[in-house]
Amino acid sequence: MEKGAVAGDLSRPDRNMVQKFKNIFSGLQRAHGCTYVEKKNADGTKVKGQSFVKREPVTDQLWDNHLNGIEPSLGIIPINEDNKCKWGCIDIDSYAGFDHSKLTNKIKLLNLPLVTTRSKSGGAHVFLFTTVPVDAELIRNKLVSISAVLGFGSSEVFPKQIELKSKDDTGNFLNLPYFNCKNTTRYAFMENGQAANIDSFFELYERNKVTPEKLESLKVKRPDSEFSDGPPCLESLTQNKLDDGRDRVIYQYIQYAKRKWPEEWTKKINPFNYKYFTEPLDDKVIQDKIKFHSKKELGFKCNEEPMCNHCDKLLCKTRKFGIGGEAVFPILSDLQKVELDEPYYWVNVDGERVKLESIDHLLEQRLFRRTVTKQTNRKPPRISVKEFEKYTDMLLANVEIIKAPKGSSLIDQLKDHLEEYCTNRTAANTTKEDIMRGNVYTANGKHHFIFTKFFHGYLQRKKWPEKPQETQQMLKEHCKCDDDRIFIGKKRPSVMIVDAFEKPESTYKPKQLKPKDPF
Repeated sequence: MEKGAVAGDLSRPDRNMVQKFKNIFSGLQRAHGCTYVEKKNADGTKVKGQSFVKREPVTDQLWDNHLNGIEPSLGIIPINEDNKCKWGCIDIDSYAGFDHSKLTNKIKLLNLPLVTTRSKSGGAHVFLFTTVPVDAELIRNKLVSISAVLGFGSSEVFPKQIELKSKDDTGNFLNLPYFNCKNTTRYAFMENGQAANIDSFFELYERNKVTPEKLESLKVKRPDSEFSDGPPCLESLTQNKLDDGRDRVIYQYIQYAKRKWPEEWTKKINPFNYKYFTEPLDDKVIQDKIKFHSKKELGFKCNEEPMCNHCDKLLCKTRKFGIGGEAVFPILSDLQKVELDEPYYWVNVDGERVKLESIDHLLEQRLFRRTVTKQTNRKPPRISVKEFEKYTDMLLANVEIIKAPKGSSLIDQLKDHLEEYCTNRTAANTTKEDIMRGNVYTANGKHHFIFTKFFHGYLQRKKWPEKPQETQQMLKEHCKCDDDRIFIGKKRPSVMIVDAFEKPESTYKPKQLKPKDPF
C-alpha cells in the first residue's frame, strides 16, 4: 500500500455511498473516460497504462467498479449536455515530493471553498463544487483566476471548454478520486492535512459546496503590489525575490514599463533588476536588453514559465497596462483524436472547442488560423514556424484518443456486413453446391463463401466504397478470413472461410440449383 493510503474503512461500497458519489461527480452522460494504470510485470518490466474516451453512457456498474477498484478507473466529463457543471477542478501535475499540506494551508489562508485530493500521479486535484449545475463558463473562469493566485496558472482547468459544439463533441474527462475506496491512494485531504476516507470526503463536500450566487460573488484576494495596474503574473512573481527565470521576467517587465512610462522606461529597468532578483543581472546585460528593446516593439510572453504559472488572462485584459487588446497567441491544449478511417480532431483554444477536419488543419498554420477564426470569430496572430511547431509537437505528444462508436469505421462496417451475409445466407440444409448461387456453406464450425458473390451480390448493393482487391485484403487482415478450395462435383472453386458466427433460428431457404434435364 502506498504511503498515506486510506485503508480499512469499508468492505464494499454500499448503494447509498455509490449514489452520493455519483450525485457529486455527475457530468456528461453520453461518454466517459477509461484509464488503465501503468503496472509492473513479475520481471519488473512496465506495462504501459492506457487512457481513452468511450462514447458510451455512464452506467451504475461503472460507478460501482470504480469505487471497488475494478479497472478501468472512471473518468467523468464535468460539462453536461446543457453546457453546465456541478463541479470543476484544477489539475496540478505530479511533482517530486509534492507538498499537499502546503497547498491545503494556502487554500485555507485564502478562505477558498475548495477540496484537494491526491491524483493518481501523485499531484493534486483541487475541486470546486456547486449545489446545482451552473454555466460551465462561470466555474471555469473562477478556477482559472484561483489557479493563478495559487501559483499553478499553467495547470489544466476542468471543464476545459465552456461549450460542447455538437453531439459528437465529448469534451475532456478527469479521473475521479477514490478508485478502490477501501484502499485508495486517491484520497482527499482534511483541513489539517490528514488523509480523508470517503465518508470524511462527503463531509468536506457538504462544508465547501457553494450556491450559484456565492460562486458569482466569489472574489480571489490578490496580493498587494506596485503592479496592480499591469499583468497579474508580475504582481504574483514579485512577492518574493526571484532566483530563476530572470531573463524571461525582465522581458515581461520591460513590456510593462514601455507601456506605463513610454518616455522614461529605460530608467526603470535596472532598479527592478536589483529590487526583485536575488542575484541581479550584470549591468552590461541590462544595457544590452535596453538597447535591443529600444529598436523593437514586442508583446508580452504569457505562455512561458514562470509567467504562465501566475497567468490570469481575463484579469490581465482589464488592467490598464496589461495585455488589453494586444494580439496574444491563444493557449492551445487537450488535443483529441477521434479514431475513424479518416480521423478528425478537437482542440481547446483559450478554453473554446475547435474542430479540425484533418491533421493538416493542425500542422499547417495557415489552415489552423483560418479554422480557429471561422469557429471562434477570433483571429490568432501569426507566429514563427518554429514557435508553431513547438505548440503542435506539445499537442501531439499528449493526444487523447476518442474511441469511435461501434460500426463507424470501414473495418467495423465490413465485419458487420460479413456477419450479416454469413448468418442470413446459411441454413441447416445448405449444401456445397449452394455456394455457387451466392449462399454460404457451413461445416465443421466454418463458413465457406465465394468472394465475388459476396462482393458483387451483396456489398455493392450496400454501397460499399472499396475495390475488390482492397476488400479481400481487409477480410484477411481484419476479419480472420482465409483462402481455401473445396470440391463441388468435379470443380474445385476458390472460396473464403471464416469461423462460424452464432446465429438465431433462421427461416432462410437457400437458392436451389435447377436439376439437370437427364435428356
